[in-house]
Amino acid sequence: MALIIEDGSIVANANSYVTAQEFEDWMDARAYNCEGSQSKQEQHILKAMDYIESLNFMGIKYTKDQPLQFPRDRLFIDGYSVEANEIPKELKEAVFNAAKADHDGDLATQPVERQTVKEKIGDIEVEYKSNSSMRRQTPGLSNALRKLVIPATMVSRA
Repeated sequence: MALIIEDGSIVANANSYVTAQEFEDWMDARAYNCEGSQSKQEQHILKAMDYIESLNFMGIKYTKDQPLQFPRDRLFIDGYSVEANEIPKELKEAVFNAAKADHDGDLATQPVERQTVKEKIGDIEVEYKSNSSMRRQTPGLSNALRKLVIPATMVSRA
């Protein structure tokens, strides 16, 4: 499936905020190994978008019928209003980080392997805490989303 890029103008059938080339450039700029074809990069982006679109963002969708969560109205980043037809750089950064997490096998939508309590091979023995998971932390994704997503601990009235 080809990527259809939302640019802030409410593009019909949009399914991404970034292109495969933008993702590849982002990976290259950080010296990350960007393996696979453009089609493979698009798959990583689409999986990242599945995750990103499941989040509870600040502000409200610009129109009720738009295909993606952005553009948004009443969104403020660092105290400044984001234009309703703007795709924030923080959102693109979040998509890049989520696509990289998928590329690395660490995206939150992927199943978590069973936890290892004890493993011994010869003289080497490993034991993990009961609350540890196989998935690595993705601080880049968390940092990119922190200005866009409503914190889970935030309580509001209807």
